[in-house]
Amino acid sequence: MGFTQGADLNLHEPGAVRALLDVALARGWQPGERRLVEVDGWTLLEAAAAARAGERRP
Repeated sequence: MGFTQGADLNLHEPGAVRALLDVALARGWQPGERRLVEVDGWTLLEAAAAARAGERRP
């Protein structure tokens, strides 16, 4: 998934979904809470893609 120009994230790559979850957690998502929460994944894309790019650098 990605923008026409800019960040993208291949959800088939190992760690891509983990990066999205890590960003959501950093922004306050608490999976242990027992309530409905909607999170727009597009708002997490750039930070998750940047985190993945940092992992791939030597």
